[in-house]
Amino acid sequence: MAKIPVGKTIAHAYGFAFEGFPRILGVMWPSLFLMWMPGILLRPQITALSAQMASQNYSAFHEMWPVFVFLYPMMFVLIAVQMIGISQLALGRHKGPAWFYFSLGKPVWRWIGTLLLMIVALFVGWLLVLLADLAVGALLRLLIGGNAILGAILGLMIAIFTLASLCLLFYGWVRLSFLFTPVIAAEEEGFALARGWTLGKGNFWRMFAVLLVIFGPFLILEFIFAFGFLLRGLPTLPPHASPAQTAAFQAAVNGQMLNMMNSIHAYWYITYPVGIAFMVVFYGLAVGAQCFAYRALTEDEASAAVAFD
Repeated sequence: MAKIPVGKTIAHAYGFAFEGFPRILGVMWPSLFLMWMPGILLRPQITALSAQMASQNYSAFHEMWPVFVFLYPMMFVLIAVQMIGISQLALGRHKGPAWFYFSLGKPVWRWIGTLLLMIVALFVGWLLVLLADLAVGALLRLLIGGNAILGAILGLMIAIFTLASLCLLFYGWVRLSFLFTPVIAAEEEGFALARGWTLGKGNFWRMFAVLLVIFGPFLILEFIFAFGFLLRGLPTLPPHASPAQTAAFQAAVNGQMLNMMNSIHAYWYITYPVGIAFMVVFYGLAVGAQCFAYRALTEDEASAAVAFD
């Protein structure tokens, strides 16, 4: 059974993200341009919408919902374009100039369909866990009656069952999601989720370790940003807040978000380049780790090296 080399995969991912930064940017910039241009063109409307939402007025949202119905699916497709393009770059399958990439070929639509199928499968799994919790809890309550000791044992059993079920869902998410992108980018035939599941057999903890090292720094940065900037100066919401306190807190959060958006637009010459660099590194690390793990599981030592090896 092939194993993912954790240290080597992480090293490859970081090398790919930083050494291959210009080429990853070349893959991403056309899609990023198409994703960000509507926001730039609709800046007055979005700013007005944010201001109204800060005052609990959602009328502008009802007027703009047709725009969002078009934009969000378009952005989803453009994310798929980037995922496939970066994966093909990491697998040494990128064709065309290094400074430009845009393709709406079969792998893009296959990636979208596979991701949606995985989301539906995980949602159904979560729903089954919820229904099982309710059914088991109701049945045990009927069996134990009003006995306090048995009731406490029942609560503990339900908590353990729920925790075990959530761990099982997390296990399924890791196993299903970790390798399906490189499988599709490599244009393997067959069911991508099943192929990724088979390749990842016996590698869950290795996948988890890779994900932890890759995403951990970004989670820490997000935590610092949230509590250092976004939530800084906001009033504290008490544990048993009244409706008025909750409304005041939400209004303060909305106001803070509006100020942040205005600052992003005002200092676009700083925020846009920083945002692009952040996204290139993030995608490079995430996709690079998956692709190099896939290569380790499918290629032998005699296989030809690709860029950034």
